[in-house]
Amino acid sequence: MHGRHTKVRPHHYAAIVVAVLVALSLAFALAWVDRTRHDEPTTTPPSTAAAAADSGGLQACEKVWNAQSVALDAAGRSLQQWRIHVDAMNQLVAGEITLAQAQDYWNRTRKGAAARVAEFETADGSYADVASQCPGDRATKASPALARCEAGVRARDRAIDAGTVAISTWKHHIMDMEMLRTGQITPAQATRMWLRSWRQGVSELDTFSKVRTDAADAGNC
Repeated sequence: MHGRHTKVRPHHYAAIVVAVLVALSLAFALAWVDRTRHDEPTTTPPSTAAAAADSGGLQACEKVWNAQSVALDAAGRSLQQWRIHVDAMNQLVAGEITLAQAQDYWNRTRKGAAARVAEFETADGSYADVASQCPGDRATKASPALARCEAGVRARDRAIDAGTVAISTWKHHIMDMEMLRTGQITPAQATRMWLRSWRQGVSELDTFSKVRTDAADAGNC
C-alpha cells in the first residue's frame, strides 16, 4: 500500500475547485461587508448636499433681510419728516392753511432732519455690504421658504432704492434751507429750488409708499 499513488478522479477534482471558489467568494464578501460597515461615506448624498446649501442660503438671506429692515426703518423715519414738509406745501396751495402755519411746519420738520438722513445713509451702507449674499439666482431650485425669502429681499431692495431717491431730494432741500438761513442764496433762489423739490418730493414719496407696501406682500424671511 505504501508505494501506491491514489489517483484523483476528474469529478473529485471539479468538486475541489468549486469548493475553493466558493470559499474565496465568501471570504471576499465578508471582507467587503466588514470594510463598508466601518468606512465613512466619502461623499454627501445629493439630497443632503442640496438641503445644506438651502439652509446656508436661507441664513444668508435672513442676514440681508435684517440689514434691509434697519435701512427701511431709517428711511421711513427720515421720509416722515419730508412727507410733513411736502404736505404743508400741498395744504398751503390748496388754501387749507396759512403761510405762517406752513412755515411753522417747515421749521419743525427741519430740526433733526439732517441727522435722520445720515442715519439712513449709514444703514443703507451696511445693507450694501451684505446685499450680494442673497443674490436670488442660484443654480439649484430653492425650497419654498428660501424662494419666499429671496422674493421678499428683492422687493425690499426696490423699496430701498425708491427711498434713496426720495431722501436724496429731501437732503438737497435741507441743504437749500440751510444756505438760505446762512445767506448763501436769496429768498427768490430758495423759492425756485423749493418748488422744484416739492414737485419731485410728491412723486417720489408716493412711489416709495407704493413700493414699500408691495414689498410687504412679496415674501418674508
